[in-house]
Order: sequence, then structure tokens, then C-alpha cells
Amino acid sequence: MFSLNRSENDTSVALDLLRALAAEMVCVGHAISFFVPQWRSVRLAYMQNVGVLLFFLISGFLITYTLVARSQNPGYDFRQFLIERFARIYSGLIPALVIIAAIDAITIYLTGDPVISRYFTFKTLVANIFMLEGYRGILPNLLQWSAFGSASPLWTLGIEWHIYLFVASLFFMAVRPKSIPILIPVALFFGQTPVYFLFGSYQPDGVGRGLFTLWLCGALVYPAMRFRVTGFFPAVALGVGGAAGFILLAPAGGEYDFRLYPFLMAAFFGLVAATQSTHLFKSPKVKSSISFFADYSFSLYLVHHTIMYAIWTISPSRGVWVFAIAILISNLVAIGLAGIGEKHHRKFARALNHRIFPGTRQPLTT
Repeated sequence: MFSLNRSENDTSVALDLLRALAAEMVCVGHAISFFVPQWRSVRLAYMQNVGVLLFFLISGFLITYTLVARSQNPGYDFRQFLIERFARIYSGLIPALVIIAAIDAITIYLTGDPVISRYFTFKTLVANIFMLEGYRGILPNLLQWSAFGSASPLWTLGIEWHIYLFVASLFFMAVRPKSIPILIPVALFFGQTPVYFLFGSYQPDGVGRGLFTLWLCGALVYPAMRFRVTGFFPAVALGVGGAAGFILLAPAGGEYDFRLYPFLMAAFFGLVAATQSTHLFKSPKVKSSISFFADYSFSLYLVHHTIMYAIWTISPSRGVWVFAIAILISNLVAIGLAGIGEKHHRKFARALNHRIFPGTRQPLTT
């Protein structure tokens, strides 16, 4: 029986570790592009793109687990899911947008940078708050917006949000048929972007291609895990083989390739399956350290690019020391933001639930 209980196995800890590593990969990859571009490999995949792919795999798996496991409670419905997701995302997003706006304003004031000035508008900010930066649908002239200011990583967040609500609306229409009249409009609107990203890309060069397909690959790992027959060593072999296959076959700049996704899916399945049957992280200090880095990974993903762009634009200095300092500052700022934002998402969800639905006693855990 599949479990994410930390007392039973180390799957939850391993997923935290993978989430923290994915965020640092995006951060370090962008730092290389800004400050030491000579380090960029002409052969190996760009780590910032691989980090994005890992986020979508993890998201597909965990959202599927949440929907299936939590819906066993008859009181759990789409509104509960929406509150959880809203609290999880916006507890990190709003503080990050405040910092992004402040840093971009300083950058524009000092340099007059025309690149971020173009996207540093109130309308773009509002569009990003409403998760329209990744929109791809039937109203592109009205609803398709860019990421706010210098915060280019926000493009993936809009896609994720639309996937959440689309998949959840389909799920609850299936398991709670009485909700069909209410959820059909939700599915029709929020399904446009995920359907596009089954095969479409965010940019003409292929960046972001098939991200919903990859998300579904992560989602399929959960039912596969529920009926798995894989032992520890076969799971490790599958995971290592999948990771090795991706590393060997993924070209620099060509990470968003459907032919590579099965290798990532195999690596992810191997990781989850192997950690289901054992405790690999025996030291409480190691587990605590992993949790520490995972707890601010979302904030790091949101703000690091803005911080690095500001340093790159304002300072003429480049090289290893600026590279290291930019990464350090990004992590420190993210730790501070998480302390007032994303680390409190469960408390935020409970407060929202109590205020919006005061008669509901459904406990919220995400």
C-alpha cells in the first residue's frame, strides 16, 4: 500500500529533496547564464530546464495523490482543493511579487532598462496575479500576458495553476457528479492552457513543449505505485537507468523533447518505488536539512531570476565571485520570504476555510 507517511518510509523526504534540488538547479543554471556563460555546456542539458521538468513531474504525482487520497473523505470537494492550492501558491507568490516589483523598480530607476520596463506595468502585474502569464487559449489577444517585469520563471506558474484547476474539475465531476453543472465552466476555461501544452510549446524554439504531457507522466506514477511489484534493487536500477538515459540523450537546449520524457518518468518512478520500501535517510539532522531547503524552494524559484537580472544589469562585474554571491543572495532572500509566506500555507488554508466556509470542519493539510 502506497504511503507518504514519514514514519513508514522515506518517499516524502526524497520528494522534498528532489524539489529542493530542482529549485537550486534552476537558480544555478540561470546564474551560469548570467555570470559565467563560458561554463554552459554545448553537450549536456541546461540544468534550469531540467529543474522545470522535475517540478512538473513532482506536481503531477503529488496532485494526483492528493485528489485520490483526500477524496476518500466525503466532505472533500473541489472547493477544499481550491482553498488548499490557493493557499499553497499565493502564500509564496504575493510576497515574491512585492520583492520582484521593488527590485525591478530600483533596476529601472538606476539603469532605465528597456527590457523589463516593457513588462513592468500594473496591468501585467494584475494579469500575473490572476495566473494569465502562461495562458494559451481561444482569447489570446485579451488573456495572454507575459511574466511580470524580470520574473520570467513565472510563466510556468500560470501553466501549473491552470492544470491544477482543470484536472481537479474533471476529477470531481467524476467522483462528485452533483458538481458537474458548476465545474463544467471551470473545466472549459482552465482546460484551454493544459490542452495546448499537451503538444504545444511556450516559445517557438520549443521551450515548454508538452509540459502537460510530462505532468500527466508524473500523475501516472501514482496509480503505477499503488499496484507496483518492483523491489528495492530493481527500482534503483530503473531510476539510475532512466536518469542516465536522459543525461546521455538530452542535448543542450533540447530538454523539452517528448522522446526524453519516458526516461525522466522512469527515473522518477524508480526514486519513488525505492524509497517506499526503506529508510535511506536515517539521520534526523539530514531530514531536517532537507526540509529546510525544500521549505523555501518555491520562493527561490520565484525571485532568483529578478535578483540575478538586477545584479547583471546594475553591476559591470562578472565571474565566479559574482556568480557565487548572486546564488547566495537569492537563497537568503528566498529564506526570508518563505518565513513570512510559503511556510505558513497550511495556516493560511485553515484561516481561509474557516472564513469562507465557517460551518466546514474539514481539516486541511497540503
